[in-house]
Amino acid sequence: MGVIENVNIDIVLPCYNPPAGWESRIAAHFKQLQMRFPEYVFHLYLANDGSVRGFEPEVVQKFKADIPDIQIIGYQKNRGKGHALRSAVKQCVSDYIVYTDNDFPYTDQSMENVIAALLSGADVVVAVRDENYQKNLPPFRQFMSRWSHRCNRWLLGLNIRDTQGGLKGFDRKGRDIFLSTGIDGFLFDTEFVCKASRRKDVKLAAVPARIKDGLDISSMGMKVLRKESVNFLKILFSR
Repeated sequence: MGVIENVNIDIVLPCYNPPAGWESRIAAHFKQLQMRFPEYVFHLYLANDGSVRGFEPEVVQKFKADIPDIQIIGYQKNRGKGHALRSAVKQCVSDYIVYTDNDFPYTDQSMENVIAALLSGADVVVAVRDENYQKNLPPFRQFMSRWSHRCNRWLLGLNIRDTQGGLKGFDRKGRDIFLSTGIDGFLFDTEFVCKASRRKDVKLAAVPARIKDGLDISSMGMKVLRKESVNFLKILFSR
């Protein structure tokens, strides 16, 4: 990856009821990112999606001691991952923004792939998970993942089928598109990619990504599935 001087990159993490001790893990992951890419200046934004734990005063104080310029954006009512990320992205000021999950589930190489594509001129970068991710999903999640890929291709006409990976990056043009999304739940990712793909003036790039070994993959309940099915219809009929 070629080096571009004076690049600032905002890292945005959505958070909801994080586990005890998470502030130390976040700080460690963030410092590892800084060490891997010393030529870039990273800024960390945490989006607190109405958590009832994990943001106690002592936790916030620890964050500020470890990462002095950290920005924590929050509100009282849980709204969903899409809303959380939009609330933080609105506060971002750097030319490049990357969001991922707060357990930093992707490999360093995956993050490097996203940053390299952004600095090479892409307006929106989508990290596409490899086949290993599919194989490690529980059977029902595996079925739903493959079905969503088919729906993205057949119904939405997207060339990028894996729109739900929790690692994406964008520049200022992409930021405007991201902030125009309206879905608060998980399918905000698909809405974002769909909106970006419709813009002929937007360079949309897909890069390979890999989930770290040993991470737990959360299950999806029927309540969430029903809600996201409605959201998919909203995306489909907004075309």
